[in-house]
Amino acid sequence: MMIIRNGVASQGAHRYKGNMQTGVPVTPQTLAVNQTSTPQGSTPPLPAPPGTEVPDHKLLRVIGRGAYGEVWLAQHKTLGTLRAVKIVRRDSFGDERPFQREFDGLQKYEPISRGHPNLMAILHVGGSDDCFYCVMELADATTCVGVQSSEFKVQGIPESERRAEFEAPPTLNLEPGTLNSFVPRTLRSDLKRHGALPIDRCLEIGHSLASALAYLHAQKLVHRDVKPSNVIFVGGVAKLADIGLVAGIDDARSFVGTEGYIPPEGPGTPSADCYSLGKLLYELITGHDRNAWPEPPADLATRPDRERLLELNAILHRACAPKPDHRYTDGAAMMTDLERLIEGRSVRQQQMWQRRGQFGAKLVLRQSSNEG
Repeated sequence: MMIIRNGVASQGAHRYKGNMQTGVPVTPQTLAVNQTSTPQGSTPPLPAPPGTEVPDHKLLRVIGRGAYGEVWLAQHKTLGTLRAVKIVRRDSFGDERPFQREFDGLQKYEPISRGHPNLMAILHVGGSDDCFYCVMELADATTCVGVQSSEFKVQGIPESERRAEFEAPPTLNLEPGTLNSFVPRTLRSDLKRHGALPIDRCLEIGHSLASALAYLHAQKLVHRDVKPSNVIFVGGVAKLADIGLVAGIDDARSFVGTEGYIPPEGPGTPSADCYSLGKLLYELITGHDRNAWPEPPADLATRPDRERLLELNAILHRACAPKPDHRYTDGAAMMTDLERLIEGRSVRQQQMWQRRGQFGAKLVLRQSSNEG
């Protein structure tokens, strides 16, 4: 069996390498469908499939399924800590490519996953030629009162900055009777529960996710599937998750992702990740589906936060610009504008001065060319 701990693979890991093909387009019907939460009470705890073993962990029940594997609620046999374990099997795919792509993304992401507070941490990876798994920090629960998913408590966040309706529950333990009803908390589940979120909350989440993308992009990686269901909360902190489509910028040529979050030119670039984040923020601030973009909130004219919404709208229009050269180049650039708005400065004014500067530069170049 191949085991990876902290990014170091034992002999046999090379068997996953060498057969990956990229640049194969797919239709919207075959775009990646990522893990989704199992509805509350819909399935009882099931035994782990025969031959599936995750060292030191007991697999309790499936809490998510998707095109790229299953996600299990698991418990450390010695410590009792609850974790999420994603299991990907070779026989679930019609060919080698998606299985290889999932492992390649995991191999690139695991070494950096614990380097940023808004990225989901990968804690252990292992497997064989036919199957691999990864042990991850577990999301907070949406339905079990008094449950927090892992040892990552809500720490370092001033009480005045926490909003009661979005706080994570304060304890670690799941009672045996609550296992059937555990549902991971995602940004999608928050949207279903609350509808459109307050602008301060949108900016807080947007800044966190832009910061996570900035870190990924600095490592020459792209996420390729930023959307609300792929953002989990751990200890109340938003984290970019579901990293099955993560790829190196130079390797991300496959047409994958989720329809409605993919820019016209396709995924695989830092600016395409910014486009996806822009669509996500549009859903948060309006409660509309991403395909309704750019329809504004119906009550925009009468809202007391109208001016700040218009400032955020300027960020969204740049993030979701159809042409890549009109869009944010990467997560760091988008994070800068979100910081500007959070600090009370005008993004629209800054963008106006940038346009004037670009126009002036073009005039100078034109005059120089004519004089030459």
